[in-house]
Amino acid sequence: MFKNYSILLTISLYIIISSCAQFVPPTGGPKDITPPNLTESFPKNETLNYKQKTIRLVFDELIDASSLRQELIITPQPESAFEVKVKSNELLLQYDKPFLDSTTYTFNFRQGIKDLNERTPAKNLKLVFSTGNEIDSLSISGKANYLWSGQIADEVLVGLYTINKEDTIPVLLRKPNYFIKTDTSGNYSFENIKSGKYQLIAFQDKNSNLIFDQSKELFSFHPDTIKLDSNISNLTLSLYPNDRTELKVKRSLARRNNYSIAFNKDYEKIEVNFPTDDSLTYQFRREELLFFKHPNTSDTTLTKIIVQDSLGQKLEINTKIYFQEDPETKTKIEALSIRSEIKPNIKLKKPIEYIFDFEYPIIDFDTSKFKILGDTTYLEKYTFEWLDPSHTKISIKTNPIAKRDLQLNFQSGAITNYKSDTNSTYTLINTLYPQESYGLIEGTINKDSSNYIIQLIDSKTTQVIDFQETNSIFSFKKVIAGNYYLRIIKDANNNHRWDTGYFEQQQQPEEITIYPELLRLKENFELRDIVIN
Repeated sequence: MFKNYSILLTISLYIIISSCAQFVPPTGGPKDITPPNLTESFPKNETLNYKQKTIRLVFDELIDASSLRQELIITPQPESAFEVKVKSNELLLQYDKPFLDSTTYTFNFRQGIKDLNERTPAKNLKLVFSTGNEIDSLSISGKANYLWSGQIADEVLVGLYTINKEDTIPVLLRKPNYFIKTDTSGNYSFENIKSGKYQLIAFQDKNSNLIFDQSKELFSFHPDTIKLDSNISNLTLSLYPNDRTELKVKRSLARRNNYSIAFNKDYEKIEVNFPTDDSLTYQFRREELLFFKHPNTSDTTLTKIIVQDSLGQKLEINTKIYFQEDPETKTKIEALSIRSEIKPNIKLKKPIEYIFDFEYPIIDFDTSKFKILGDTTYLEKYTFEWLDPSHTKISIKTNPIAKRDLQLNFQSGAITNYKSDTNSTYTLINTLYPQESYGLIEGTINKDSSNYIIQLIDSKTTQVIDFQETNSIFSFKKVIAGNYYLRIIKDANNNHRWDTGYFEQQQQPEEITIYPELLRLKENFELRDIVIN
């Protein structure tokens, strides 16, 4: 028994001693915010004729390089893969192939190396070496912003592409020879660049593949080939939407009550024709065209569709529209929903346009079961208009005499769709802005004689509140007090819209400028004499 007790005591003491011996980072005291400092590198910075496949860096403290692959930018990018090894205060990059001959390489580590305890990143850590007899020393720098907002474009990829006869792959289908990402101020700077001809391009690179994905990423390019034989600075790149993908049908799907044609991108204009006497109602949706089984109920309906996107690209479709067979069951009457673009309880500005969407075509609007009541007393006058040929969207306009509030009401059964579904009672109540809430914003365009589209933008929501087309004077009346920006679009071809660029033809997008001052409009106040140069 004494022997068992001795064994138990020995085990207990071992556990206590082992627990005390575990490493616990020291607590208390001042926080270590000193970044790791590079004490040694192999090769040394600006080494010439370097032929090895290994990069070794030594620091003055323990390091963490877990995010190095995401942060490290190497220009030009080596063709071979590399392995990252960290041992204590040393970093080793091991490549499986030699670097290209007579090439200057720049390793920008950005935030990729941090001290182990506080994760403070090393500052301005960069390594430059050459596999030839000289270090390339030319530079290109500038700034990037977003064309539509004028805001700084940070963490955007900026690439330099060599232009020579040996390049058989189109620029937008290959990776840049040199690339960098903009900093938090939108600045970019290429250093140690070889002399030659280059194309300068910027894009968002959301999937980090170093290739521009035009359907999802914003884009910009410098309009001319750069002949680099001296340092160049102050090149501004303004990123904009540039989706030039071909318009295609993504899928077609037949259901019991509708037939859907989905496109790979949004369209600007669509035309539907029925070559025979049969016809169907249809509805335009974002990137989709929806046909309904009404009024024609035959098995198939021949249809010709012409779709056009914002670039003017057209797609012509000749197809047969059909629907899934109905089971032999009694059709169930369902409640018809009413969707409004105006939400309850928000303030409205006179005159007012209500827009309502319906899921299926409407065959009857009983106006005797509809009314707009002002200040709970006045029966307001209104007009209505169907906005599509299939009666799935309606506009109701009123310029009320009420001063405080409006109450819009659809009584039960006011709306009936082709399936005989009807609505339940729907009421929408909103307050009105008083007359003294309004102000005026007015000014002149002091540019060339081109047509300009002036957009008034709410600084909080960034929504376009109003717009005008002019080549001289603009005047926004009855503007709600608030803070606004002005966006000025040069409509160079007078087609009443903004046109994107065309890289393959080296055509820049139509010019957009943001008025530099925030317009602070007070109630019953006028901002005049705004000059846009």
